[in-house]
Amino acid sequence: MAVSGKNLREAAAAATRARIMDAARSIFGAKGYEVALLAEIVAAADVTTGAVYHHFGDKKGLFLAVAEAVEAEIMAGTAKAAARESDPWAQFTAGVRATLDICAAPDVLRIVFLDAPTVIGPAIWREIELKYAFGTMRWALGRLMSTGVIGSGSPDLLASILLGTLVEAARGIGRAEEKQSATDEARRIVDRFLVSLRGA
Repeated sequence: MAVSGKNLREAAAAATRARIMDAARSIFGAKGYEVALLAEIVAAADVTTGAVYHHFGDKKGLFLAVAEAVEAEIMAGTAKAAARESDPWAQFTAGVRATLDICAAPDVLRIVFLDAPTVIGPAIWREIELKYAFGTMRWALGRLMSTGVIGSGSPDLLASILLGTLVEAARGIGRAEEKQSATDEARRIVDRFLVSLRGA
C-alpha cells in the first residue's frame, strides 16, 4: 500500500514535535522554566527555532505542552498501579503510592509542581489538573465515599489535601540527602494518612 505525501508530512511533523518535546522535557526538568533557553532546546532537538514556533507558538506554549504531558504520565502511572488490584480500596492506595513515587522524580516535581502554576497561571493550571491527577483522585475518592468505604465528605477538598500531602512529601524527598530513607519515611507517613481515611 502506497504512502501518500500527506501521510509522510504528518509523520515527519509528529517526529519533529516529539523531538522538541523530549528535549524540552529534559531541559525544563533539569533547569526550570526561567533558566532554560529556547536556543538550547532547539539545539538539543536538532530543529530550527521556526519549528518550535510552528508547533507550540512560543516557549510558554512549549512548556504548557510538556507540563500537560507530564500530568498525563502521572495519571497513566497511577492507573497502571491501580489496575494491578481488584478491590477499590486497594486500587486507590496503590494509585496514591504510585503518585508519590512519580511526583518525587526531580523533573516531575520541578515542571508540574514548582513551575507550572506560576508559568501557566493557577486558574488555567487548575483546569488542566482537573483533567489529570487531581481529577482522577477526586473521582476515586467520590467513588469510595459513595460506596461507604470511607466516610462521606467533600471529594474536592479531600483530593486537594491528599494531593498537597503527596506534593510536599515529594518536595521533602527532593531536599533530603538520603533519598531512599526519605522515600521510605514518606511512604510510611502517607500510609498512615490512608489508614486514617479508612477509619473515618
